[in-house]
Amino acid sequence: MSLRVFVTGATGYLGSAVAIRLARAGCDVYGLTRNVERGAALAGAGVRPVFGSLDDPASFLATLKNCDAAVHAAFDASGPAAHDQLALEAFRVSAQDGRLRRLLYTSGVWVHGPSNGRIFDETSPLAPLDLVRWRAAHEDIALDLKEHDVLAVVLRPGTLYGESRGILGALFAEAREKRTVTCPGDGTQHWALVHRDDVADAYARALEQAKGGERWLLADGARQTARDIAQAIARVTGAEVRLWARENVIEKLGGYGEALLNDLQVSSARARRELGWVPQHPSFVDEADALYREWQARRGAPVA
Repeated sequence: MSLRVFVTGATGYLGSAVAIRLARAGCDVYGLTRNVERGAALAGAGVRPVFGSLDDPASFLATLKNCDAAVHAAFDASGPAAHDQLALEAFRVSAQDGRLRRLLYTSGVWVHGPSNGRIFDETSPLAPLDLVRWRAAHEDIALDLKEHDVLAVVLRPGTLYGESRGILGALFAEAREKRTVTCPGDGTQHWALVHRDDVADAYARALEQAKGGERWLLADGARQTARDIAQAIARVTGAEVRLWARENVIEKLGGYGEALLNDLQVSSARARRELGWVPQHPSFVDEADALYREWQARRGAPVA
């Protein structure tokens, strides 16, 4: 019998990649989604859509209880902490009154705050940015599910790229539509990046190999700055880089702006060592041409 896996946020930027990767690996994957059209696309990729919402546990709890494992990849910007808490409670209930025994919990590199020139790993003390301050406590809640015989692990992906969504997808869109690439601050801050397909591979490996209690950082290790990234996008699109003054970024975007200005470098040596994880996309800047072509194809734009 194949492993039955429940994925929250299964039509989201990360969740869709993880759900499809697990289905291709032979898992029986159930993907939570509110979007009928995207749910149909999931079904076409071998994932069973479960139409519901974390706001309404009754819409999915019966399915979750009958799954061996769960991947929590949902992120709702309108109230992320509250929705995350609802998911954690659903996992607890499904462990107590169901068959759930494994959990992959998605956190993120921003729980580390600024590294200020250092390279952080999983042993580095946390100083979460305000935008994700709740996540450190929620990581502990997820791992505490061991009290209910759940092998839970935490994965902290960097800023995702690939496909057409996400922060870098938005920069490609700006370049295409406005012929500019806006770089927050002076652009000297490092962004820890990782391709979404590489993250999906790490999740598949973690589901198979995790013993419970581990935390893994996931980044490509390229050590690129925001300006390096903006210049690469400008180069392949014919756009112009424009710097956005730090104070204006904070005034306009608040906590999200603080995250874009955050200087952070991380090491994924533990994931490489313990999971045998080797990113197939080691550098956004070096692959910018191919990534832009992919973005155009996914957006239905003419490919230059």
